[in-house]
Amino acid sequence: MPERRKLIVVSNRGPTTFGRDDSGTRVTRRGGGGLVTALRSLVTHHDVTWIASAMSDEDRVVAQESLEEPIAEVARDGSPYRLKLVAHDPLAYDWYYNVVSNPTLWFLQHYMWGLTQSPNLDLGLHHAWFNGYVPVNETFGAAVVAELERQPDAAVFFHDYHLYLAPRMVRDEAPDATLAHFMHVPWAQPDYWHVLPEPIRRAIHHGVLANDVVGFHARRWRRNFLRSCFDVVGAVFDETFEHSDYRDRRTLVTAHPISVDTEEFEELATSPAVLAAEREIRGRRPEHLVLRVDRTDPSKTELTSSTSYCL
Repeated sequence: MPERRKLIVVSNRGPTTFGRDDSGTRVTRRGGGGLVTALRSLVTHHDVTWIASAMSDEDRVVAQESLEEPIAEVARDGSPYRLKLVAHDPLAYDWYYNVVSNPTLWFLQHYMWGLTQSPNLDLGLHHAWFNGYVPVNETFGAAVVAELERQPDAAVFFHDYHLYLAPRMVRDEAPDATLAHFMHVPWAQPDYWHVLPEPIRRAIHHGVLANDVVGFHARRWRRNFLRSCFDVVGAVFDETFEHSDYRDRRTLVTAHPISVDTEEFEELATSPAVLAAEREIRGRRPEHLVLRVDRTDPSKTELTSSTSYCL
């Protein structure tokens, strides 16, 4: 059996969120989002401590309970893992998530801005960056450093555009830590990053280059990253587009697309709930049923191809 490595997974959303049922009993629900779906199988293969944002009111209660050490949780397949929820200042989190992360970084990295009219790089963005994105990343960084003090031999695995600054914050406090970062979104070409104010674009590249390994789904996004690192902060990349050298540190840059756990979906397909829904649909469907498979978020529908099946 392969060795179960100690792994600290860091993402904005966690694998689990908490609430209360009608009787007041705490209930656990699966965390939302494609990132969580793609990463859940990590707990099957590794000794995972997962650090994520507290989303619900009950999450914030759990965050208080995990201040000293993470709480024990069990994944759907029975695999144990530890969960540490981080409660952010609500205003800071709103600026971090609803001003910087999604409307700004997400749209930039998917080339979705109409540059003649947007983005609006006013004082509001600067305020949200310095009073939202930066302090939330600092909170994540502090949580990771605290966990590394408990598990100094664990590797840290950051995820996505919400956490561009946290790796540098951790590196400054734990110089010998093993840090990796996977991007679940494209990396825009260098010129596009110049739409952002210089202090912001430099901080982003400076932060990500604190990692030992940075991963992308596609080779072209890896090339874009290396070229923008050279253009924005002067990091040097090799002719094979495999690593970047910056401030006496070499960062390996890889292209390894990830997917969901297919076995879980096959299991769900034969579950009683899904079979019952299938029977209900078959019982009332017309002669022809068109099934459309695509994203439901309007900001993402142009980015994902649609497939239709006539049944």
